[in-house]
Amino acid sequence: MVKCPECNKEDMKLVKEWDLSPKVHIKMYECCGNKIREYITK
Repeated sequence: MVKCPECNKEDMKLVKEWDLSPKVHIKMYECCGNKIREYITK
């Protein structure tokens, strides 16, 4: 799980989720006005 760089919260709001390729999945979170992406390899 990703942490917000400003407030260090782990329970951020999930905004969007998509597959970049068959091997890479991306989750975009929003917290403190910033959008943070988590890249997950399958």
